[in-house]
Amino acid sequence: MLEKNRRVLWHLSLIPGVGPATTIKLLKGLVYKKTPHLLHVELLDFISKQDNFDLSELYKYSTSDLIRLAELPELTASVIQKGLSNKSLIEKEEKLATQYNIQVTSLIDSNYPEILMQIQNPPVILYSYGREFCTMAKRIAIVGSRKADLYAKEVIKNLVPTLVANGWHIVSGGAEGADTMAHECTLDAKGCTIAVLGSGLLCPYPASNKDLFKAIANNNGLVISSFPLTTMPDRGNFPARNRIISGLSLGCIVVRAAEKSGALITAHMSLEQGRSVFAVPGKVSDELSKGCHDLLKQGAKLVESASDILEEFGETNMNIIPTVSPTIIKTASVKAEQEPTDPVLEKLVKSATTDELSIQTGMNLTDLQNHLFELQLDGKVKQNFAGSWERII
Repeated sequence: MLEKNRRVLWHLSLIPGVGPATTIKLLKGLVYKKTPHLLHVELLDFISKQDNFDLSELYKYSTSDLIRLAELPELTASVIQKGLSNKSLIEKEEKLATQYNIQVTSLIDSNYPEILMQIQNPPVILYSYGREFCTMAKRIAIVGSRKADLYAKEVIKNLVPTLVANGWHIVSGGAEGADTMAHECTLDAKGCTIAVLGSGLLCPYPASNKDLFKAIANNNGLVISSFPLTTMPDRGNFPARNRIISGLSLGCIVVRAAEKSGALITAHMSLEQGRSVFAVPGKVSDELSKGCHDLLKQGAKLVESASDILEEFGETNMNIIPTVSPTIIKTASVKAEQEPTDPVLEKLVKSATTDELSIQTGMNLTDLQNHLFELQLDGKVKQNFAGSWERII
């Protein structure tokens, strides 16, 4: 049953416009259909009872059946019904995964990372190559600017060996700059590093890091993505990528970040998910210190050495090298100019998922994700703990 159910979830994840929020609604709907006495149905109710469900039944559902099952908008239900009738979607992806030896993990699998399951609307499917997921590993994210400099490299070289020596796995986004430094330093320290990509695994970004990704996979590390295998890199993919980086990690260390930076988005997602946030200070006149200093003003833990981080997690018997310290950030309030003419901001009278916004605005998913990323960098929208989008007033 598990294999059959995993395949259906995989198929759903390949349907354009059908994200985790919609898929989880379907799963909850199935649970409620069988156990209507439950007042509040959660994702874990499905996972714990998955042997009682055959998701392949969804292939027989009409649009109206799907609307009744999960209270979906008619357009969304129609998209799902048509997508499930297109068996070539899953068949092509299965062939590629087999051909390139890609591991496919669904959220109902026992090796799905437990910490990632704790966020609202976790990714339904994770593609990976390298080692298998270590579900209970201690993981911490290191993120920063693509323009990270020698100072960033010195800081990361100072932090990583101690973290590795104390059993921590290092998570980052595989990008140029600080991400690359974090991955390379972890490899040099003989540790485990995880690169989370904002593209499909068969279209790795940046292309200049292909050799690095191979080295990670060949040296006890892991390269992962939530995107279908041939998904091209796109700015609109990065919020979902950043959410996984923070979701996999107990905390997030920001090394170098400008005032508007994807690294700051990852830090704020860590905060929303209840994780610790750390920031490394720099020169007050340096543009790449601005974001880190803003985080420190908001309550992030200042990091000078790895011991600062380890102490925050209650680790006192350490194998040491100089590092920095954590505290949880208080709320990040960013004032944004309201632009009532913006089609997305107009619809965000209340929180909405990406799927819902795509339907409400009529924008295709790629354009919408790009636009949301721009609005997020401008401090006009954010993703809440449930993964839905909200306006920042």
